[in-house]
Amino acid sequence: MFAQTSFFAVLATVVSAVVLPRAADTTVTLVNNCGYQVDPAAYPAVTYNGAATGGFPLAGGASASVTLPANYSGRIWGRTGCDADGNCETGQCFQGGENCTSPAPTGPTLAQFTINGYASSDYFTPTGQGNFNIPLTITPGSGCSTAPVTCTDANGDGNGCGATSSCPTGTSYTIQFC
Repeated sequence: MFAQTSFFAVLATVVSAVVLPRAADTTVTLVNNCGYQVDPAAYPAVTYNGAATGGFPLAGGASASVTLPANYSGRIWGRTGCDADGNCETGQCFQGGENCTSPAPTGPTLAQFTINGYASSDYFTPTGQGNFNIPLTITPGSGCSTAPVTCTDANGDGNGCGATSSCPTGTSYTIQFC
């Protein structure tokens, strides 16, 4: 009886590993179209250059890719006017300086993500109303028919500002600042 039970347990494990879809990490490309440095921040941490981080400087005109782990639920935002210690004019982190270790403060424009959420979908929301420091656009990659969503000002103007959109899990995204 034990051998039969063990066989079925092993068989179930092998079948689930081969057949069931697995949530994958998600790539987000951050593009700074502002004429000045923006320090992207993320909470919880994302992976940048192979290491977990809550933030880093991004020069005007530059781009960088970060990885959101499978089942990530968090926020990415742009900080402005930051010094080398991570003290910023807007989007200041409560803890961690340049490498944020705390949730987003009140004030910055947010890109909120839930990766591999309900029905194996990703959900994302740009939020600007009541929270705005710089324009922000989220553009889904191939495999998703959702149009880019953007927040352009503190009034919540833009295409889809404050509204939650979805894409199939496995979609990559671009966040454009300015």
